[in-house]
Amino acid sequence: MFTAIPLPMSVDDRQREEKRQRRRTIVDAAETVLDEKGRDAMTMADIADEAEVSRSLLYVYFENMADIVLAVTHRGFRAMRERFEAAAQQHDTGRAQIRAVGDAYVRFSREKPTLFRLVAQFESRAADPDESSERVRRCLAEADRGLQVISTAIRAGIDDGSIRQDLDPRQTAVTLWGATHGLIQLAANKGGGLEKRYNLDPGSLLNNGLDLLGRALADQDGS
Repeated sequence: MFTAIPLPMSVDDRQREEKRQRRRTIVDAAETVLDEKGRDAMTMADIADEAEVSRSLLYVYFENMADIVLAVTHRGFRAMRERFEAAAQQHDTGRAQIRAVGDAYVRFSREKPTLFRLVAQFESRAADPDESSERVRRCLAEADRGLQVISTAIRAGIDDGSIRQDLDPRQTAVTLWGATHGLIQLAANKGGGLEKRYNLDPGSLLNNGLDLLGRALADQDGS
């Protein structure tokens, strides 16, 4: 039995791969600096130092700082969507998938706080796809894929009877995303205040909130 021997990469293919790797290295570096310093304190020099490249090379791959931040933001949307998909695939009913996606969103906010903040900041700004840069359009497309995971779960729940028949999947998906995001922000920003003023644990608040959202989706017979 013969073992296939991989053909060597052509010069053009090798150069394209080197460029892709260099771009990933720069985005990796930017994400690291964002974790350490935050957006306002980060400089192009910081990114170049972390990536071990010259500042001038950054501009070969990206127009400016905002362009680099958008690349990290796109990574955030992709990571979030992949978590949504993995969570939904572990459950059979649409309603169970929705709860799993909500839990995945909470974990994403805790485990990847920088990416979560970038996603939140991007979503807070209105962007017209027809008047936006290619990188903004890529972020919008990836965000829509994440929302599609939720819409698909809602449609599945309507079909399997675990979710009410009268709901519009797309509109409900946007509502659930917004409500879950609001709960995460409330627990993160006012966690201490909630405990002191209302004796509420932020973790319990999130869990109860997701439970309420799940029950609101349930069919009228209480299933």
